[in-house]
Amino acid sequence: MKGKYSLPVVKAVDLIWTSFDKEEIRRGYEMLLQAARQGDADALCFIARCHMGEEYVWSGAGFATDDDNASLLMQRSALMGSATGVLCAARCGNLTPSVERGMPFASFKEAYEEVLEQANRGNAFCQYLIGNVYYWGDYLIVEPDLAKQFKSVEEYNKFAYPIARKYYELSFRGRITAGWGNYRNIWKSGFSNDNPEHYEYYFRQLAEISPVVCCSYGIYLNQEKKDMQGALSYYIKAAHKGDIQATFNAGCCYDQGCGVEQDVDMAFRFYEIAAIGGEPGAQWQVGYYYFDGWGSVEQDYAKAVPWFHKAYDNPHGGYELKSAAYLAICYQDGLGVVQDYDIAFSYLQVVEDEIDDLWDPINAMVLNALGVAYAYGLGTEQNIELGWQNFEAAAKLGSETAKENLQRLKQHGIEREND
Repeated sequence: MKGKYSLPVVKAVDLIWTSFDKEEIRRGYEMLLQAARQGDADALCFIARCHMGEEYVWSGAGFATDDDNASLLMQRSALMGSATGVLCAARCGNLTPSVERGMPFASFKEAYEEVLEQANRGNAFCQYLIGNVYYWGDYLIVEPDLAKQFKSVEEYNKFAYPIARKYYELSFRGRITAGWGNYRNIWKSGFSNDNPEHYEYYFRQLAEISPVVCCSYGIYLNQEKKDMQGALSYYIKAAHKGDIQATFNAGCCYDQGCGVEQDVDMAFRFYEIAAIGGEPGAQWQVGYYYFDGWGSVEQDYAKAVPWFHKAYDNPHGGYELKSAAYLAICYQDGLGVVQDYDIAFSYLQVVEDEIDDLWDPINAMVLNALGVAYAYGLGTEQNIELGWQNFEAAAKLGSETAKENLQRLKQHGIEREND
């Protein structure tokens, strides 16, 4: 860094971390690439951050996560003399002994002081980095003797959080919102004597900048202030800025009539946008809408199945159980797919021990499907007793199909093992 970032890096960082505009972010990224080609070590560090996932850059920017390449770029940045690269490498586990030996700094402290100087001259991203140094405990690398003074993490946090808070607030004034999650944790800890009105001020200000914070503010209004209408307004605002979680949340509001009159067609529009963006809950909801047919959405099993698959396979998780339940029914009955008892039973196994976490009528449908699989040996070995048990459990939940299956077993003389 040699005291400060180059002008191309300053501009690129501003575009990538404050614009929340995909085209502007890409323009900033190209500026970083050009600077890196000219040997700018700081540019390498920021390129690395772009490929380290949503904890480091807005997910809406569309950067592919590549941890291995990002680690190499971060280490190279530190070795070429980027103080920012050194601090970031330490934070993400890339400041290895070999990098420490090769970097042109006498110590981590020297790199820290270079970033601190830039922060104190008003660079918002450096202010955010200094806040991180204190928040995450990296300051103990700067001043290792301090570690002897703190008997617990709590004691360290009482010392460090007020300082981290100060630098995060400075970074917020420069429109860098990346430290907001840590700032919220500081506020919740009670270690910074924060004024609720002060906290609210920054929350509202950053909600106008970042779609992620905007969505978070909507959740805050919903859960803590019980302001459903206010929450929906922020969800919609964040959705228009491209936040997928907010788009899903807005869909839920219209679906359930929270803060607005219930409108399942409007809910589906939000769900569909969020589903395309990769939100697992929205993917499941779109599948559910097509499976049952809600509002103006016509029942279409062939459209439902791919969305259930997407929700089931989504790396963010959370909807495997719900998706497996519906996929089991679709494959066993050949709804929208070629009938396949083996695949159906593989999904039934996912939900077999979690029936109580399902709801009417899918719980009864799954129990009936298990009864079919076991009673007739479809996708698994035949087990008459388990067939009877599952049919009876489904019948108790009101499944007419299960009642018919029980009657069919009796008519065919298929007796229980203990009879």
